Parts: sequence; structure tokens; C-alpha cells
Amino acid sequence: MTASEKVAYLKGLAEGLGVKADGKDGKLMLAVIDVLESLAGDTEALEAKCADLADSIDDIGEDMAYLEDLCLADLGEDEDEYEDDECVGCCGCGDEQEYEVTCPQCGEVITLLEDDLDFGAIRCPSCDAELEFDFDDDEDEDEDDD
Repeated sequence: MTASEKVAYLKGLAEGLGVKADGKDGKLMLAVIDVLESLAGDTEALEAKCADLADSIDDIGEDMAYLEDLCLADLGEDEDEYEDDECVGCCGCGDEQEYEVTCPQCGEVITLLEDDLDFGAIRCPSCDAELEFDFDDDEDEDEDDD
């Protein structure tokens, strides 16, 4: 029996017993039943929203599993080949050239990978200064050598 059904039973019981809103006890009893009715409606609405959210979370989990399978298929790897805390050939890390850059503002030495330079700029993790990388001069020198 749902909360709304129980409150409806109490309401019918109060009517059957002849509880009237004329007396002090009757007013109190009917007011309590009205509050219970309101709470029961709110509870059922919350339960419905929770069920919807649970369904949405399940859908998101299924979508994430599908995307994970797609990514692993693109890498040509099986999910079982991955260690928990270790990167095992998934991104070719360790194969990239590393560069050290000194922040002109705070002097912090930052180690970057080749892919990081493709962004053209990064933020210094210490002082949040923007560090820009300009490769136009390098390209011009390469063209002049030809």
C-alpha cells in the first residue's frame, strides 16, 4: 500500500467516524490528514524523480562502456591488457620528445611533451602565466636550408 493509499484510508476512516471540522479535535485531525496527504504526494513525486535519475545513470553507464569499447578498439587493445595503475602502451608515452621550458615570470622549470607544444600556449602551473610557443622562425629556418 502506498503512502497516498494509506492517507486516503485515514481520510475515509475520519469521514466514516463522523469527524467534523467544527470541534477542536476534528480540526486538528483533518489538518493532520491534509499534511499527510501533501507529504505523501511529495514523496511519490520524489520517488518518481529518483527512478528517472537511476535510469539516466544506467544509460550513462552503458554509453560510457560503449565509448570505452570504441576507444579500445581504435587502439587495437583489449581492456584486459591494462594494468590498474600503470600505462601499458596505450598512448605511446615515453616515446615522445621532452622539452624543458623556464617560465619567464617565476623561473619555474616545466617539462613538456611534444604534443603539449601543439597547443601553442600553456599556463605555468606555479604562477598561472601564459607561455606561448612560436614555431614560425623554426619553419623559416628549415625552408632556408632547402
